[in-house]
Amino acid sequence: MLGGRGLFASASVAALSISVCNPALAQDAQEDNDAAAEAPAEDGEIVVTAQFREQRLQDTPIAITAVTGDMLDARSQTSIAELGASAPNVNLSEATGIQGNAISAFVRGIGQEAASFALEPGVGIYIDDIYYGTTFGAVMDLTDLERVEILRGPQGTLAGKNSLGGAIKLFSKRPDGTGGGFVEATYGAYNRMDVRASANFTIAEDLFARFSAVENHRQGFFKQLDFGCVNPAGGLPADNPSEDCVIGREGGKDLIALRGAIRYAPAGSPLEINIVADVSRDDSGVVPAKLTAPVNPNVRSYVVGDPFAGVPFDNRFLTPPESYTNYANGSAAGNYTTVFGFPYQVAPGVFTDEQENSANSWGVAGTIDYELSDNLSLTSITGYREASGTTNADVDASPLNVIKSRMKRTHRQFTQEIRLSGEIGDLFDFTVGGFFYDANDREQFRIQIPVFVYDFLTDDPAKNRSVAGFAHVELHPTDRLTLIGGLRYTDDKKTYSFSRHNPDGSPVGTIFTGGSPLPLNFLVIGLDGLSSTFKGDRLDYRLGANYRFSDAVMAYAQVSTGYKGGGINPQPFVPDQVEPFDPETMTTYEAGFKTDLFDRRLRFNAAAFRSYYKDIQRVVYFCPDSSSTACGQTKNVADAKYTGVELEAFLEPVDGLTIDGSLAYLDAEYTRIIDPNSLVTLAMRPPFASEWQASIGAQYEVDLGGSGTITPRVDWNYLSEFYYQAVTGPFNLVPGRDLFNARITYESDDGNWSISGSVTNLADKFYFVAAADNIPSLGTATSFVGRPREWALTVRRRF
Repeated sequence: MLGGRGLFASASVAALSISVCNPALAQDAQEDNDAAAEAPAEDGEIVVTAQFREQRLQDTPIAITAVTGDMLDARSQTSIAELGASAPNVNLSEATGIQGNAISAFVRGIGQEAASFALEPGVGIYIDDIYYGTTFGAVMDLTDLERVEILRGPQGTLAGKNSLGGAIKLFSKRPDGTGGGFVEATYGAYNRMDVRASANFTIAEDLFARFSAVENHRQGFFKQLDFGCVNPAGGLPADNPSEDCVIGREGGKDLIALRGAIRYAPAGSPLEINIVADVSRDDSGVVPAKLTAPVNPNVRSYVVGDPFAGVPFDNRFLTPPESYTNYANGSAAGNYTTVFGFPYQVAPGVFTDEQENSANSWGVAGTIDYELSDNLSLTSITGYREASGTTNADVDASPLNVIKSRMKRTHRQFTQEIRLSGEIGDLFDFTVGGFFYDANDREQFRIQIPVFVYDFLTDDPAKNRSVAGFAHVELHPTDRLTLIGGLRYTDDKKTYSFSRHNPDGSPVGTIFTGGSPLPLNFLVIGLDGLSSTFKGDRLDYRLGANYRFSDAVMAYAQVSTGYKGGGINPQPFVPDQVEPFDPETMTTYEAGFKTDLFDRRLRFNAAAFRSYYKDIQRVVYFCPDSSSTACGQTKNVADAKYTGVELEAFLEPVDGLTIDGSLAYLDAEYTRIIDPNSLVTLAMRPPFASEWQASIGAQYEVDLGGSGTITPRVDWNYLSEFYYQAVTGPFNLVPGRDLFNARITYESDDGNWSISGSVTNLADKFYFVAAADNIPSLGTATSFVGRPREWALTVRRRF
């Protein structure tokens, strides 16, 4: 394996060899270098702002994947969860049901395993430069976007805390007064009906507006079957007999969102103001869970008066391996769940049996740009956002009540960022600024685990405050060489408080009025009213250099750091488990090159890196230093080393034909075990670290001679196997998958009309996106199913 210096050297040699071997690329003319550094974006190249100022993607010395809105349409990507298919070392999906309506985001194997507000994300998500501080409610629609930037590697100085693995930045199209817009309708499989629209217009002189809307509806593809109906001799009565035995569906989509933007940009004025407001209602279904292995014969449904009686949790509740079905039962569950069954009592005297997976949000943001002089500008970015939602999760995916939960989350955040940017001639560019983040969150759960005699309500508030100051400097000692330095100091404070009550509102440890002969929730006695606070500060840095060999080749090398914030253990069983844990930290050595070859017909980028990952946060299930044998405590358990290579290419061999692709390799290994009680060993592979990832897409635009164009496109993506939990095992291993998508689009000669037909998962591959097991205590192992083959027909009218 290469050390940090070896990685730098190998990438630099590779870049140099390209420039030497091709005389056209080794031009020494100064005007060519100036043109490469100064030219505006052209030939479809993307302009990004990863370093606080506009730069061409090929001039930005960061491992970054940038995707335009048109590219998203061509790939049939409509959700943030679909972006990872074409970006190297990026694994994105909707989170499993027990996490609620959230995003599972991992870059280079780094992310957040649970959506609790007590924890922090490992991948920063930004909406028009506004930091969104949680994975909950982050499964965002991609309508009317200008571009998406996916930054890989720690962005501790550029993006701040919790961008340890990288950052995902969404940029909406701004009003510009040029007019126009579109209306689009889609119909497809599972009664899919989508409508999208956008309008861009002038309100008054120098005042512009843009409005967009989207409504998505799709029936769930995964069937919940009534076990007693399907298996009359299976030992359980039919709860809701019907002709097809289907009592519900999972994996559906139900979203409506509105966005409005106003831009004030007086001609010749140094002032520009942008105000954006949005609102969305997302009632989509949970990611379907399929029971894969009930292997603990001692786990049974609960029976009043005899916890050792009841129905055994056994293989009868498995459905065929590659069927889109389970026996999950979200209704009032009859004789075999008794006290612990549905409907859920969400408050004293208040019940519901609705299946939910909602995330409703709204936000407003204001950006003020002011040019203080020709070489100095000031930017203020202010944002406020709220999100709330409820999820019912039948975690065991069976008709028994082994573990069920109802989760209600509420998130409120305010952010303020100030940037002062300037330049001193051609020698020096800089940005200095400050950042403030304040969030107030609440987690209200009902947790039911009969085998542990659990049935309690939580009402846990969390307060999260972060203040940072940062500086980014680019020094140009020659026209070819740029030296980069960055610092960010951050001060964090988080307080998490605990509330534990029986479902009828009585204190835990008392007899529940539902008729249980045993004291419920005896393991969580003493937690109600407790609180704990994490405090910490951190200085991150970035040092780098990039050198432009010619207008076609640029190489870079850097060392950068980042961290993922500490927090409070969110699931204590006893008071002495209410403890804070420390941040995760990372130092990454990276080198790479970016090229524009053959008159920009070929763009080829590469990056190689080694990351030293310390104080990794994991859940420990054995706590010998605690007063309770029960444990589920978040601690810092291990250090690790991640080594990888990432390649991206774009090729246009002839006019109209484009090919894009990526390839990533990641070697992840633990180097030290801090807490052996975590059950993590050096021999285990860290979770969410696929060894290989690849994608390739091709499209060809055929000119119909004045009658428009027709463009077929095909995409293939591959992700090798990865583990979903820190303590690895066969039942939390997610098998590798490769998927094909296809699309064909007709566009009229004037560009006003287009019709597209698309198919995703063309080969109808049955695959999983996640897998989790809790076999030792609950006997449950479930895998979460990806979407089957789906077709769609889309008509768009531009005006």
